[in-house]
Formats: sequence, C-alpha cells, structure tokens
Amino acid sequence: MSADPSNATDILFARQPIYDRDATRRGFELLFRQSASALRAPVVFDGEAATRSVLINAFSDADIDVVCEGNPAFVNFTEQTIAEDLPFDPAFLVVEVLESVNATPVVFEALTNLRRLGFKIALDDYTRPDADHPLLSYADIVKLEYPAYSTASLAQAIEALRTQYPQLTLLAEKIETHEDFEQCRQLGCDLFQGYFLARPEAVFGRPLPAAHVRILKLLARLNDPNAGIDQIGRTVSEDPYLSLRVLKLVNSSLFGMAREITSLDRAILALGLNRLRAFASLLALSGLQRKPLALQYIAISRSFICQTLCEHRAGCDGPMGFMIGLLSCLDAFTDRPLAEVLAQAPFDPKIVTALLDRQGPLGVILDATLAHERGELEQVPWARLQALGIEPETFMAAFRQSVATAHQQMQMFH
Repeated sequence: MSADPSNATDILFARQPIYDRDATRRGFELLFRQSASALRAPVVFDGEAATRSVLINAFSDADIDVVCEGNPAFVNFTEQTIAEDLPFDPAFLVVEVLESVNATPVVFEALTNLRRLGFKIALDDYTRPDADHPLLSYADIVKLEYPAYSTASLAQAIEALRTQYPQLTLLAEKIETHEDFEQCRQLGCDLFQGYFLARPEAVFGRPLPAAHVRILKLLARLNDPNAGIDQIGRTVSEDPYLSLRVLKLVNSSLFGMAREITSLDRAILALGLNRLRAFASLLALSGLQRKPLALQYIAISRSFICQTLCEHRAGCDGPMGFMIGLLSCLDAFTDRPLAEVLAQAPFDPKIVTALLDRQGPLGVILDATLAHERGELEQVPWARLQALGIEPETFMAAFRQSVATAHQQMQMFH
C-alpha cells in the first residue's frame, strides 16, 4: 500500500481526513475510485459494488491501521450492504449510512445488530432542519451537509439534534473555506471534513480482482458447516458455471446413471451434500486464477489425503478434511498470504484456526500432510497423529490412495 503511484500498481481507493475542533485528525472517509486498470467507467454507478470494493481493498490489500493512522475509517453503506456480514474490527470502521437508505424493518434490524457488534453508525448528507430522521436513534454521528443550510437553518438543526440526541457527534462536511470552518465551529460542530481542510488523496496498491472476491464468498457459503443441501443447492444454482458442471458430473460414467439427469435439483440429490460441496468448491477454486495443472493436482491430492485421514478418526468430519486441504491452497491460487485471503469472506472459525494455527484435529492432519508433501518426514507430528488414532501405516496408505483418486478427479474435472 502506498500513496505514491510510482511504487504501486493501481488505485485502491481515496481517503479524505476528518478533523476535530483542534485540527487533529480523528478519522478518514474512504472513497471509491475507479481502478486505473479498468477499461472504462461503468455505465451506471453501482453503490453496492463500490462499498464492497472499498472495504476489501482497505481491510485486505492495504494496512488499514497505517492508511487511517490509527483512526477509524468512514465508509459509505447502501441499504443492501448494511445487512451484510462485516468480518472487520469495529474499532476501525464507521458504517456511514447513505441518505438514500430507507427506514425499513430490515434496516432497523441490521443497524441494531451492527451496534450490538460495536460498530459506530453515521448518517451521511444530513440536510434536515430538525431531528425527525427515523434512523437518528441508531446513530452515533450525524454528517451535516453544510452547503444545504443557511446560517439560521444550520443553527436550528444543531440545536434540535443537541436537544433530542445530546450524545450525538456532529460532523460538518463539504467545508470549502475558512469562513465555513469557523462558522460550523462556532455553532458547535465536533468534527469537520472538506476541501478547505484536505482534498481526497488516492491510495495505491494491488487490489484483489472483484471476481476473486465473489469466488471467496462463494467458497465461504459452500463451506458453512451449518448449511444443508437446500442452501448449498441454492448457492450452486445461482452460478450458471457451477450448475452446468454439476449436471455434467452427475451424468458422467463415474455415476453410471441409467437415464440422463437434466434437472439441477435431481443432480444435487444424486450427488449428496458432501460430494456436492466438495465438487462445487473445487470448481470455484479453479476459477480464481489461470494456474498450472500441477497446482490444481496438488489441491485435489491434498484434499483427498486430508479427507481420508479424517475418515480414519472417529468423530472427525471427512468432508471438512477435504475442504481444509482444498482451502490450504488459496494462497497459491490468489498469490496472497493465506490469512489475508481468509479475512475477505466469513469462513467458519474452525476452518480458519486449522488453516492458520494448525489447531484441533483438522490442524494436526493438515500439518502432517504438508510436512509429508515437502518431503520432511521428520517434521510429521507422528505422536499427535497417533493421539488422533491415525497410525503411520494409515497415514502412508492415505497418500498412496490419494494419488489414484486425484488422477481420476483431474481427468473428470478437465
């Protein structure tokens, strides 16, 4: 991440500082900027896509603590993105509710949940002369759009807000002159933002492509241990590529169906939850990047090894072992650190701790698999494996079995 374009590859977003009454920085608004590598600007601005782009770029491609100098990031949220899960630290993010967001039961519930999680809520572009906005009771900060007010109406709005919601922080935005700043300061505003104080500054870096982000979210949904076959089926049906490949798979010689299956619902039932989840995840992962077949073979082989080892331990989830092996290759497929990639979608905590910290039975199995894969047999945690009921003979047999299975799967997959 860099503010210097000579040291980076693309624009991640822009940042505009927010100051307090003593001209001390108290936050930054992060603003969407079209990628410099994009062929053209979108015909219609997509607010949801803009919010997701800023969040992903700020919290994964950039170091948010460095970008915002230890202060919170203010990010615009649409009605749809407010209701989505936010896998970010509330200490670093202020949810800025756009003026276009309607006061609906869904929004009320989403804001209640965000506040419960510790996120601060700001109302953007406030132009009312009073305190009758239906979302004010959920807000911590109100951003007063200074150009929309006269001196009298601004004083009226501030008095009304202070009287009815004394806990609110009032931020005057679009401050363009010293006189604007002094007037808002004298009227009692707490924070200030605008061209007079600082213009937005581009932040450069290497963003993760939007298609990658979509696939990571798809992988997280596919690997939700609480999702049933109906939910996984809906997830697959939303992706035309996955749907077609699932139909092709179930009609392949591998399953020996007497009659061709043309219905996705029937194909899903024929596959079953575990095979469906595994195959769809593999297809999704292959779409992350055009990578050598050797890497795809490693991913498949590693997945079957972990699955086989899990199945030899009572109470261990074989399909979860498959997923651990598959997802352990995410760093190679995305050319990013694994922790950074996993942070971009709500993966199950058991998966994350197994992948990053080698915790739990899944973590032990993955640790052993990777050590063997590197040819470092002395690094295989033999004692921990035996404590799980996996003997050395079982471990080595799993590798021999995975070679044949991975070869068969590669043929079918391609």
